[in-house]
Amino acid sequence: MPDIWPDEWFPPGQEGFPLPDWNAIADHVEAEHPPENWHQIYCNLGTEWMERVRRLLGGSYTIRESRNFILLSSVTDAKAAEVLNFLEQTNDRIREAIQPLLPEVLYGKCPVVVFADEQDFYEYVSDHIPDDGVFGGIGGIYIDRGYGHFAMPSEDLASYESVMSHEMCHAFLHHLELPLWLDEAITQEVEHAVAGERPYELDRELVHRHQEFWTVPLLQDFWSGDSFHLPDEGQELSYHLSRFILRGLHRGGVTPREKMNEFILRAKYDDAGQSAALEVLGVSLGECLVPLLGEGDWEPLEPAADSGDPEA
Repeated sequence: MPDIWPDEWFPPGQEGFPLPDWNAIADHVEAEHPPENWHQIYCNLGTEWMERVRRLLGGSYTIRESRNFILLSSVTDAKAAEVLNFLEQTNDRIREAIQPLLPEVLYGKCPVVVFADEQDFYEYVSDHIPDDGVFGGIGGIYIDRGYGHFAMPSEDLASYESVMSHEMCHAFLHHLELPLWLDEAITQEVEHAVAGERPYELDRELVHRHQEFWTVPLLQDFWSGDSFHLPDEGQELSYHLSRFILRGLHRGGVTPREKMNEFILRAKYDDAGQSAALEVLGVSLGECLVPLLGEGDWEPLEPAADSGDPEA
């Protein structure tokens, strides 16, 4: 394996940060190296990539590594060790929680870039997401294009526990191409189990808000994933509704975990998971909404409106 990787694999993006050509890299790695070497090669590539980012940022930025992560930051050695320990613990807990849903193989270590300057953060993420993309503002972002990695906008790491557990779960589920509602429902449940965030609640006020908000056209936006990006209360209610449906499918624990996992593994975003729900669980997704919204034409269209591959 080379000590120096070709510059053409790391062309600069619009703000000057390296924007690796992962297609060219993957073609080379698969053509020139046996699969048993791929993990180490991608570990080395991840470190090389972060080294190039470090040189552009300058200052006191340093690369530190653990078993599964590459941390690029300007924090002290003690704080870096604390962060890496947190990342490894969160990684282990999420893997345990969704073990049957994990990809068979994961290559390389996951980079985590912690910016000391918020402007640098926004310039960096502009290279990785479209101009009309939606990302988590001050909360940080998991960038799943190419080699998935995290970017955090400040060194206030104490506030990132829920963000990291949420986005890390999305990263582990990305290979399944789930409908967005299901991806978000699973991730919220895992976030609560791992970080104690997002407890599920359903009271009379929430029931009323759902009933006042949702219409048949808006439900189609929910099934397609579009409602998760609404600027009004539709976003909040979409996240809550996703958990209501998942819990409805689970039927208070009556549905065996094996059946739920089979449903999740077979669910696809092109029909919002409707075929999988019917074939595996014997229930339609629209039926799950009747206890909350009453009788109505709540089923996803066939196929659901195409919003593209869902992203966190």
